Amino acid sequence: MGIFPGFGAWINLNNQQPPKAESKKSKNVKSKPGSEINTNAESEETKRQLKLWRAEEKKFPWLRDYPPKVKVSKSSIGETHLEMDFSIGLPPETVFDIVTSHDNQTYSYFKQMKRRKILTVKSSKVLRDNGRDEKVVVVKKSAPWKFLWWDGKMPIDLVLNENRKDLITLFRIPKEDVMNMERFMGQLQIKPWYIDSDKYCTARLPKNPEEYRKCSGGKGFLGSNLKLDLVYMPMQPLDMPPFSWYIRRVTIKNTKRLMEDFQLRGAVLRSI
Repeated sequence: MGIFPGFGAWINLNNQQPPKAESKKSKNVKSKPGSEINTNAESEETKRQLKLWRAEEKKFPWLRDYPPKVKVSKSSIGETHLEMDFSIGLPPETVFDIVTSHDNQTYSYFKQMKRRKILTVKSSKVLRDNGRDEKVVVVKKSAPWKFLWWDGKMPIDLVLNENRKDLITLFRIPKEDVMNMERFMGQLQIKPWYIDSDKYCTARLPKNPEEYRKCSGGKGFLGSNLKLDLVYMPMQPLDMPPFSWYIRRVTIKNTKRLMEDFQLRGAVLRSI
């Protein structure tokens, strides 16, 4: 747990029974058009940036959302640490809305690319709502699986701590809710990417979006750099080869596809 600061305290809080008033905040998930990902919580600067991105996309489509860079390591106690770094050509608040949108959005790219959804959302329930800055949500999902001649769907209860102020999402699957896993947890951090700082901000590198807006005269594009950290550990004997090799391969493949789907959702939002 040392990889994720504050994770232990968050898990202890989530192990407590939520108040009755909040535990009723449950809903079935319905599909929404891509334009509805955006929330009223976005700042005026983010809305201005989104207009800038959409106007530019019509003239010169953005082509710098490169595939996630993957790094995998294993600890002495058997934990596998998966790291992925990637970018999305949209402002951080908009990307946060994409990441925390718990619906089954059916975009045309799923059909065009003949890609099957990795996770299907069944329902979501708010455990704790601290207003604009932070929310703890339980999302019930199902993940398709296939091994040799067998296939099916595996139910997953994902607990998320969505922190809009720090643009970070912590996630975990409780041990009792994940099949054959001793541990499964991680975080997704979003940081601003000052794309045109070398062009407009030669005297001083901007430290925040406001400084970037001033030094670029409002012309600079603000993007997002994302870093995913995922730690998992299969139960015995699945932590031994050849089972561990198969689990590692499937986890890397599906996690990378999920991150690429975020990039594709970003492309859809830019083109609206």
